[in-house]
Amino acid sequence: MARDASQARLTLREADAATVLPLLAPVAQYDTTGGIDSLERMAVSGRAFVIEQDGAPVCAYLLERHGREAFVTAAAGAAGVCLTDLLAELIEAQAVGLDSIAFQTRRRGLIRKAIAKGYRVAGHVKNGTIMRKELQ
Repeated sequence: MARDASQARLTLREADAATVLPLLAPVAQYDTTGGIDSLERMAVSGRAFVIEQDGAPVCAYLLERHGREAFVTAAAGAAGVCLTDLLAELIEAQAVGLDSIAFQTRRRGLIRKAIAKGYRVAGHVKNGTIMRKELQ
């Protein structure tokens, strides 16, 4: 008997760059650095995480700490995985004790979803929009 997605077992683990880079490959098409930075460098300089569903990787993301803020430098997921919902909860738990969470995006749909999750537009830059959520 098939289980629905709400019954799937999700696990989060820290991973190395070699593990997350293939999962993050789709992010390259939305580069917000203008070619100045690379996923490879971000994966090495930040902390990399993989989310697995029933043992299979379904998403990966990179976090860097910028002062009192957790900054998501890259995130990508498998088809059918709502990263906005999944990451909102996980990253907030990882950012306990910090003042905010932020990310930069060029994706309008992601901006709308993030606003619905309590983020605000914190600024516009040449290669995208900075989204920020203040933590309680």
